[in-house]
Amino acid sequence: MWAIDGKDGRSEDPLVIEVQELVQQAKREWGEGKAHEAITLLTRARALLSSDGAPSTPDPGRRRGQLLEDLEALLDELAGIRAMHVTPFEGEASLVSPEDVTALEEAVPPAEKPELPSDIPLEIRHEVQAYIELFTTKKRELTGEALERSGRYLPLMRKIFADKALPEDLVNLAYIESAFKLYAYSRARASGIWQFIKGTGRKYGLKIDWWVDERRDPVKATAAAAHYLADLYAMFESWPLAIAAYNAGEGKVLRAIKRQGTTDFWKLHLPRETKYYVPAFMAMTLIAKNPEAYGFQRPSEESWQLDQVALSQQTDLRLLAKAVGLSTEELRDRNPELNRLVTPPQEGYLLNLPPGSKAVFLDALDRLVQARGPSWRQHRVRPGESLSTIAQRYGTTVAVLMEMNHLENPHHIRAGTPLNVPVPALTLAETSTTKQTTNNRPASHYSLYVVKPGDSLWEIARTHRVSSKDLERWNDLQGSLIHPGRTLLIYLD
Repeated sequence: MWAIDGKDGRSEDPLVIEVQELVQQAKREWGEGKAHEAITLLTRARALLSSDGAPSTPDPGRRRGQLLEDLEALLDELAGIRAMHVTPFEGEASLVSPEDVTALEEAVPPAEKPELPSDIPLEIRHEVQAYIELFTTKKRELTGEALERSGRYLPLMRKIFADKALPEDLVNLAYIESAFKLYAYSRARASGIWQFIKGTGRKYGLKIDWWVDERRDPVKATAAAAHYLADLYAMFESWPLAIAAYNAGEGKVLRAIKRQGTTDFWKLHLPRETKYYVPAFMAMTLIAKNPEAYGFQRPSEESWQLDQVALSQQTDLRLLAKAVGLSTEELRDRNPELNRLVTPPQEGYLLNLPPGSKAVFLDALDRLVQARGPSWRQHRVRPGESLSTIAQRYGTTVAVLMEMNHLENPHHIRAGTPLNVPVPALTLAETSTTKQTTNNRPASHYSLYVVKPGDSLWEIARTHRVSSKDLERWNDLQGSLIHPGRTLLIYLD
């Protein structure tokens, strides 16, 4: 991820050296868990390159241009990891971790060997008993929390697995993958309850783009996991091997089988994480079948019920929440696949609502038609502008502008080129109803800018070719103090 962290000893460019030092400092902050500070430093580094005109400044090695491109990619990636401004970030949530190795080696297995019927063969071996010990002692609190969370999803998952003619006990893999956390995100960039990486998720039909990440949708992700597990079982004809392949990938397991000449999971030499993954699943299955026997409370299971509404246009989530009488957080909780506080720009997007609320929602939304407003506007590139400065102007990222405009190279844009840029619909709606005109300018002739860490009102005004006093007046500011995350209204020429 930190591909630009190293200092280039050959560089004599003082700007490049300064940027690299900021990246180094940002890496240290990120490593200490100070994500906000790290992103602030990287934003400052990007501003240095952008304000210096990196793409147009003579640079024989294209070092500045490459650095700017790398910084944009890194900021986009970190923003995705933190799901900035929109989605919660829960980090790695698996009940299994590398530190388990020491604990398992020291664990004293219980004398009793629990035996419960299961639709997957469970072998009560030392490793399985050791994980039972671990889950009920050192990891008791984490295990209890995971059991409590699971009640909301278990009936839904069992039905999806049953419809696929799969063993229902496979749902217990979700404990090991994510502890039933929707927003779990791993170091391997896997996401959601079933911890799909992007490649595998897309292979099994999950949409992952700027607007949505269906790896976080419990229905779609569980259906994809069921499909994947069915394919793995068809390939290996063994549930321990199929489960191992879900963790390590089918390629590693197939190569191990070919190299070692055995299909017995317990005899195969596999990566340590995978060797412990299958026993952990078996241990958690035994606990989940009879949690009271291990001192846990049985999950309170809920039937999965939702209303769905097909939206006719892209709409701000905060506006939709008002229409259904929910907080934005409550509505987002029912639509965890959304990456932004706005629905995707497609007609017919299905929004999840609480059961029984569809009629009220449609009636309220119909009365808010005038407030929905446009969801994006067109910007014509001016001489001297770069994709980076345009992204900063509208409070978005280079990656988004490239995706929305089908651009392959961020530096290959020409003056006069029209670009589609996203605009938050709710803010447009609020301003269009409260400020029809300002300084004799139509309400549609403005843009929105989201304040970033390190921004100043003077710099924003200069970038947009307006005065600081105008910015203060248009946004009802008391002085020049602004805070990151605030959306500023900026009237255009």
